[in-house]
Amino acid sequence: MQHTSVLLKEVVNGFENLQNGGICVDCTIGGGGHTEGLILKYPNISVIGIDRDPQAIKIAGENLSRFGMRVRIFQRSFSDLDDLLDGLGIEKVDAILADLGLSSFQIDETERGFSFKKAGPLDMRMGLNGKSALDVVNNYSAEEIERVIRDFSEERFAKSIASSIIKKRPIMTTDELVKAIFSSLPSYAKKDWKKIVTRVFQAIRIEVNDELVNLEKLLEISKRRLKKGGRIAIISFHSLEDRIVKYAFKEKEFMPITKKPLIPGNDEINSNTRSRSAKLRISERV
Repeated sequence: MQHTSVLLKEVVNGFENLQNGGICVDCTIGGGGHTEGLILKYPNISVIGIDRDPQAIKIAGENLSRFGMRVRIFQRSFSDLDDLLDGLGIEKVDAILADLGLSSFQIDETERGFSFKKAGPLDMRMGLNGKSALDVVNNYSAEEIERVIRDFSEERFAKSIASSIIKKRPIMTTDELVKAIFSSLPSYAKKDWKKIVTRVFQAIRIEVNDELVNLEKLLEISKRRLKKGGRIAIISFHSLEDRIVKYAFKEKEFMPITKKPLIPGNDEINSNTRSRSAKLRISERV
């Protein structure tokens, strides 16, 4: 199953501190594309790859098997990085990478419920968590659903969407959720229903997977675990994530390498439309 790594060249070149070797943690190893690029560019490094998704672990293991013990892969959340490094007897690392986007194999598998383009069960779990989208949609109160949609998508129709979801429950599939969202919209907003549905699905996915909380945990961990002169690179895909990274990189522990986020060029966007909202920020531990 093919997954195209976003901003691959920019990520690889951004870790020039690895010229003489070191340990890199790929916090979202996915299909292994970024790790492969880093190992080919910097032949003296080793990589600790982690991912919450069991399918990603399997695919990355297959794709990177030729590198042997230079790549060690673990099914973990990157918010558990402290415990993982302690278990491996590693105090500090030279590089930390996180690509916060969904992998193609997550989006394209109907039964995962990440996309509304095909009817599927309400799930949205990346792995290693018990709560699903089904639980959020059917068990949260109207106020809780409104909070999720408002806080994690900044959607102005959060209140009416939450009210519609409550009225339509039980909601068991992605297409049923789409219908509940669509029916809540005023007539003048229905022309933008796809954008609105995308934002609501994003909000529920963030809630299910505690994505913003885990990102903040990773940034805190990086302050302790990166060597002086070590680098951290984060690829974000929406303003909530990018805002967290931007302000974290302004703290005294970091010196931003990218003054503005790096974004895909037209060639990359044309060949991989899912890259169009990606933003890469790189910072150095000082």
